[in-house]
Amino acid sequence: MPVQIKYISFLIINLLLLNSCQTTISESNQLRNKILRSTVSVNFSPDGRLWRLTPTQHYVYVDHSDDNGKTYNSPIKINTHKQKISVWPENPAAIEISSSGRINILYYADEQQKSTSFFSYSDDNGQSFSKPRLVSDQADTAMHYMDKMLIDKNDNTYLFWHDTRHEKHNTTLADGVLSLYYSKTNASDNSHFSNQFLSNDICSCCRTATAFDATNNPVILARMVFNNGIRDHALISMNNADSWKKPQRVTHDNWNIEACPEHGPALAIDKQDRTHLTWFTLGNKRQGIFYAQTDDFGKRVSNPMALGNPDRLPSHPDVITLDQRVVIVWKEFDGEQTSVHAMESSDRGQSWKKSAISLTSKSKNSHPKLIANKTDLFLSWTSKNKGHQLIKLAESL
Repeated sequence: MPVQIKYISFLIINLLLLNSCQTTISESNQLRNKILRSTVSVNFSPDGRLWRLTPTQHYVYVDHSDDNGKTYNSPIKINTHKQKISVWPENPAAIEISSSGRINILYYADEQQKSTSFFSYSDDNGQSFSKPRLVSDQADTAMHYMDKMLIDKNDNTYLFWHDTRHEKHNTTLADGVLSLYYSKTNASDNSHFSNQFLSNDICSCCRTATAFDATNNPVILARMVFNNGIRDHALISMNNADSWKKPQRVTHDNWNIEACPEHGPALAIDKQDRTHLTWFTLGNKRQGIFYAQTDDFGKRVSNPMALGNPDRLPSHPDVITLDQRVVIVWKEFDGEQTSVHAMESSDRGQSWKKSAISLTSKSKNSHPKLIANKTDLFLSWTSKNKGHQLIKLAESL
């Protein structure tokens, strides 16, 4: 079987399995509902507390842990009114905690449009949450999804999302192409989101990746649709005046496909603005998952480094950086079970070594996700048979 067909077949099967998957949370006896499609989101607050967001069929719950995920408190609902919650691995709910302690939540529910995004927050350390508010000001007429959330050092909240109201921005209106919108708010805006167009030609089914550069400006890595239907990646950076630079193409794999890859990239930026990229492709030039880095936001990019065993369908890489340390994780499937793998660098991505991670599952599972507190890195992963797991990644010697 050709590599491209083999990969696409695997991705379709994997997506169908995940979309039918629900897993129980064994760590919290109080939460007896089921995780929707193996999607659990976690993040650390500045005080070191771990917060976890769990979507279920009709409600989204939040709980926290003071021992890095060993035990959790009693969960509470974000939405008090029943909704049809919508989520899938490329479109997970999100939780971010600002420097002031505000807990910010993004989740999705099927309303007039499928997967409509809602925002809620807590200013009392998670005891109560604000009434969820719509992010899009055209939520009744245009679908919007795959939101990303960033909170800067000044407690400004940035939301980025895929939006189908793209007719006035796109001239070709090719299949699987839409626009990227964003909103910038602060705590005094009372969750009022001024919707602003950011870019056209965004691949509709691949989530974007976001991070802040060293000057506290957001940077986006997105799969875009270029001439002749080529789906490669570009970095989009914000200027200091809240305007956006033109997309800078950073991958040249020449993947021409009239389908939805459902396979977004990942992005991490260190304190010296070295930008670390991971992505998936089945292009004419290369196939599989890859890592590269750039010190000038895409003008010059290192040669792509292949990740994983190509015979085991490596997929869904994530990357994170902490000081000089860089870690990449991904998963592989050998026909019977899924396994999580990692590589680590202690010199900002100049050299690499394998990290020992012993996570496997023969059940349905999520994409691996990396998070950090002030001093350590963690892997978050959810599978049907073991529930949600948070693993501290010891630094390789």
